[in-house]
Amino acid sequence: MAVLLGLLVAAAYGSADFFGGLSSKKASVAAVVVLSQAMGLPVLAVLVVAAGGEPTTKVFVLGGLAGAVGGVGLVCLYRGLSIGRMSVVAPITAVGAAVVPVAWGLLRGERPGPLPLVGVGLAIVAVGLISRTGDEVVDGSHAPEPTDEARPYLLLAVVAGGAFGGLFVLLAETGDDAGFWPLVAARITSITLLVVGGLATRQSFAPGGRAALAPIAAAGVLDMTANAIYLLAARRGLIALVAVLSSLYPASTVLLARLVLKERLLGLQVAGLGLAAAGVTLIATG
Repeated sequence: MAVLLGLLVAAAYGSADFFGGLSSKKASVAAVVVLSQAMGLPVLAVLVVAAGGEPTTKVFVLGGLAGAVGGVGLVCLYRGLSIGRMSVVAPITAVGAAVVPVAWGLLRGERPGPLPLVGVGLAIVAVGLISRTGDEVVDGSHAPEPTDEARPYLLLAVVAGGAFGGLFVLLAETGDDAGFWPLVAARITSITLLVVGGLATRQSFAPGGRAALAPIAAAGVLDMTANAIYLLAARRGLIALVAVLSSLYPASTVLLARLVLKERLLGLQVAGLGLAAAGVTLIATG
């Protein structure tokens, strides 16, 4: 069950990133992040009422930290997606999002079996291949290697990956009896910090027209859904495995970018998708 939930998390996160990146090309990053976070609140309200749980101090502290870290990750990710290629930025974040929880799980004494561990390694290599830029072909011509001016989005992707890895760890540490209250604390914290930061830097919160509201709403609902499913998955399986499965979300981002935006996939990216499938298969044996 944890494997299936982890894959559902990946599908939801990847779709949320696609819609968030799409929105960021038409509206400011501040507007996309804050509005999408707010639009996920109705989903969270339903989940909290349905699941109950105990909102302890520990839950709110860890949830609040997760919200702060996740907010930084979202800002970096959406900014990177707005200035770089979706099929490059999103996969890079997944490496950090996978490595950090795996390291944490192993430090805490988690010991997956040999085959699942091999699957973890394959999955991490897979996201690296999916993120390969190389000598890309765009519209029949070879795109040049990134210049110094083009590289900030790569740094943003790395920071976002580390932040999302921290988010996975913090949420998993909130306990099995917390219900979805950790997400309440996380969302309150992230929205507050994002609004304050946006006002301090004089960012616009205008959505960029009615046409931008639909993808922003989709990003918010999908992101909240992914967070909720991740909590369920982390409570049913080893974080070292669940987080890696969740970190395969670039696959859905890449596929949506291919289908909707007609972004071309490199041979290595296709190989990465196949390697990811092999990794998931091995992880499932655990």
